[in-house]
Amino acid sequence: MYFDAEAIGAVVSFLQEATPCYLPIMAVTDDASIIGLHERLMQRILAIVCRLITNKESDAEWMTKDYMAKLIYSKYLISIPMLFDLLTIYGRTNAGILGKIFDTVMKIEPKYLIDLEKAIKFTGKTLASVQEQMDVATTREDVQLLNDLCLHTLDCAVSIGILLDVYPEARDICVAINMEQTITSVYDNFIPCLYRGIFMYNEKSSYLNLINRARVEMLSTFRSIVNSFIEKILNENQHTKKTSSNLEHVEALLSIFTLTLDTFKADFILQAFLCADENNFAKVNKPPQQTNHVNGFDSLDEEGACALPIESEADKCVDIDAQIQLVQDILPDLGDGFVRKLLERYDNAESAISAVLEGNLPPDLDECDKAEIYIPPDRQDQLYLETGVRRINVFDGDDYDVRTSEAPRGIIKTGKGFPGQPKTVAALLDDKSHVKELKSRYEQYSIVEENCGYDDEYDDSYDALTESESKKTARKPQSMRDVLVDEIEEEDEDEDDEQDVQSTERPARKNPLDFCENPEDIRARYEQRRQQKFGGAKKNADVVGKAKGQGQTNAVLASRQKKEVHKSSRANHNRKQGASWKKTRGMIPS
Repeated sequence: MYFDAEAIGAVVSFLQEATPCYLPIMAVTDDASIIGLHERLMQRILAIVCRLITNKESDAEWMTKDYMAKLIYSKYLISIPMLFDLLTIYGRTNAGILGKIFDTVMKIEPKYLIDLEKAIKFTGKTLASVQEQMDVATTREDVQLLNDLCLHTLDCAVSIGILLDVYPEARDICVAINMEQTITSVYDNFIPCLYRGIFMYNEKSSYLNLINRARVEMLSTFRSIVNSFIEKILNENQHTKKTSSNLEHVEALLSIFTLTLDTFKADFILQAFLCADENNFAKVNKPPQQTNHVNGFDSLDEEGACALPIESEADKCVDIDAQIQLVQDILPDLGDGFVRKLLERYDNAESAISAVLEGNLPPDLDECDKAEIYIPPDRQDQLYLETGVRRINVFDGDDYDVRTSEAPRGIIKTGKGFPGQPKTVAALLDDKSHVKELKSRYEQYSIVEENCGYDDEYDDSYDALTESESKKTARKPQSMRDVLVDEIEEEDEDEDDEQDVQSTERPARKNPLDFCENPEDIRARYEQRRQQKFGGAKKNADVVGKAKGQGQTNAVLASRQKKEVHKSSRANHNRKQGASWKKTRGMIPS
């Protein structure tokens, strides 16, 4: 084990992952092979642990106890967490061999006692801190947290309880760290809250039985601690007479009873013993006298703490109505039916109000209608259940009965006028239903019929008369076109002077005989239109002007004023601000 780390790792892994004694393997699986394998593994692991604390196997194979103690302690072959895992897994059924393991380990290496004290202190702090985790579980999603707290509390209680049974010397450590006060605090405050929280979400949860198991373990642990004081007192009384140490043990025991027990719990225990076997107390004519010796007086004529008052039905109804009114005064938006359901689930109005305000209602109540009203049970239904006779009316089944049918047959006239007609003059004047009737008629007038312009019977007999002269010329023979060209040239020679004058004013028109228009004429015409539309190039405004002292012209002053007004549209005055804005958004400033 010392030279093979995987071997001790396998042992530790089994002890950490194995099912504890309060969750048997049969509850996990029904496979006989797995159950048999688990039992064999438990036997082997326990044998390995026993072998680790054995210093002599034979006359030839042995080691000193000091060397073995140093080896198993320094190399962590056996640790306090491993011993606690042994307690949780093997339980009280193997208390004898577990007691021998603890006695041997504590004797060969006293350092384990220091580690054991630290482990018990840590367990006590863990039990004291579970109440803080309980306060976190306020919603239905935290049901798993409640279950985990239940398992954690049970594991701590089982570990401490079995430890005190197999190793009684640990009771002195528990007394030194006031473990009994921690147990009573958890038992009185945390356990009821945990039980109530799990019960509200699932009344048949298996974790409720585990909570009861944890309660039993805590009572067993508390009884073991108290018995340690009683044993010390009895042992000292047998050997010596009254001593100061004996009185100290008595005072410590009384202080435990004073801090952890009260009159109610004592009376409750006595009442439970009396009710357990009524036959043994059949001849007793009066109830037993209850005394309170701790406070120094006898309550002979007073009722016990467990005496329950008899409450009548009328008082119970009045009490429920008063609690409903109290809840509705604080939460007026809740209906009395929903409040009644809350009070049936919770003990008092304060718990119901806190549950609503914190939002930790059970799933079935959370899904109910918060404004639900309470409908009292019908007396006729109750009479029918008791006697089997139902009240019969002659109007039962009448189609025209307004009182029994929400949608009676026919038209039921109530009040003035007829159904659907205006009741008052104002309603009559406000009626604009005739406008809706005219709307459809005006929509018909807005429709315009469109006829198609294409006609199959179109007459094209006279289309040739409107044909252009250029097309006619193109269809003439070559001889006729030559004559036409000569005539055009003669006319051009007669009007040369006029064309010279007009050419300066407008560009020459396209000759119909040219193959294409001159590109220079096209560019000139385009440039002329562009100049007419946009004008020439803008002249740079003069903002410098003359030297200082010589005066400035109105044009310079106007240019300066225009530049001052429009400078925000051209210049960039926010370069730093824009760069920082880009950096904050992960962009690269330009």
